[in-house]
Amino acid sequence: MFFNREHTHTPFVNLDTQKCKACWACINNCSNQVINKIDLPWHKHALIVEPDSCTGCLNCVNVCQYNAYSISERGNQKAEKPGKRTLSNFLINNLLVIFGLVMIFSGLILQIGFHMAGSDKHQIGASVVKSQSIEYEQLVGIDRNTIVCGQSYSGWSATHKFTIVCFSLLMAYHTYMHWKWYKVVIKKHLVGKNRQVVILSVLFLLVAATGLTPWFIDLSGGNSIIRMLFIEIHDKLTLILIVFLILHLVKRAKWFASAYAKLN
Repeated sequence: MFFNREHTHTPFVNLDTQKCKACWACINNCSNQVINKIDLPWHKHALIVEPDSCTGCLNCVNVCQYNAYSISERGNQKAEKPGKRTLSNFLINNLLVIFGLVMIFSGLILQIGFHMAGSDKHQIGASVVKSQSIEYEQLVGIDRNTIVCGQSYSGWSATHKFTIVCFSLLMAYHTYMHWKWYKVVIKKHLVGKNRQVVILSVLFLLVAATGLTPWFIDLSGGNSIIRMLFIEIHDKLTLILIVFLILHLVKRAKWFASAYAKLN
């Protein structure tokens, strides 16, 4: 039955099993569970198991490096007029890149330009410090009088917080749109084959949690030492997150190029 036409075609794409190299990228990127695999020691390739569930998103075509997938006539018609889902994904992904870059840049400015620059300039005074924010700045030696790239510490801090909120909301929507993919990865034990994306997701949650917690501590008047500890953890995790974000963008470069071509 694996050689029937229904296992190599959907209304939108065609699968050439002879070109398939069993990398499983198509399975990992199919949110509708249209594609499965034959994974025998002597025989490996992808196959179509639910052709009627195919929506023509063309993710399999875009991610396959071996040209095992091709667009059918109906798929070509759909590609000429991308649907609302394709447009929304393209918009959300581009906004994620923009806000992500601004968030990373403003965070590095805060670390290098202010947070790390004046560590020897200030000492904790003997008097009681009323504001937790001011006490934290004294502990780590933040100099509010320094101007970096035309903005003060307050300006960069506000920019960083704003972009974090926007990026977090976009990431929540992005995760919601790809929730089926996450379920497939968990149900079919594909975490190992998607290690990079899984680590990126976990890192984002940790960075968001360690970044938001200090705000709540500051608003509630909590201990500035604990607040500083969370910020330090947040800073270090962010550096690791940047590496995985770059790797993720490089891996998705082909998708961005094809999506932009479809819009034109």
